[in-house]
Amino acid sequence: MMQGVLDHFLAAESDVYLILQLKDGPETTDVRFESFARLEQMGSAPNLDHYEAVYFANTPAYFYGMSNAEALEELYLTFNLKCPPDFRGHSLSVSDVVVLNREGQAGAFYVDRIGFKELPGFLEQMKEAARPQKSVAAQIKQAKEAAPKAKTKKHKERDVR
Repeated sequence: MMQGVLDHFLAAESDVYLILQLKDGPETTDVRFESFARLEQMGSAPNLDHYEAVYFANTPAYFYGMSNAEALEELYLTFNLKCPPDFRGHSLSVSDVVVLNREGQAGAFYVDRIGFKELPGFLEQMKEAARPQKSVAAQIKQAKEAAPKAKTKKHKERDVR
């Protein structure tokens, strides 16, 4: 699921946004609903592997001309007061990530206690995750092809009588 959403987001030719929320599980318990400053104190940072895509859509037309900060605040209000009917996450909260692609400029933003914190390295995580992964069989084949060929001596066949 996440792979397909990331591919669509990164390939979008129109303005789109993506909402990511932490997966349930032991690896996210300590970071769920924590401020960005608290993550830094813990020596942690948002990790794409801990998130799941809960919403992907075209950016509303009325966002045109807004700054990212204004657009993010509009999304915050939307996903707290009047969620779209097909939204399957919880209300937009601290520790969620909103990724915007507006006018060809993409940016990832951590929902913080007050406002949003830009996450420039997060986009690189997304691009890396969207790269096609080679199967194990393809990796083995590539390694065999790259390995130097061993020279073998040709032996004369013996005439066995």
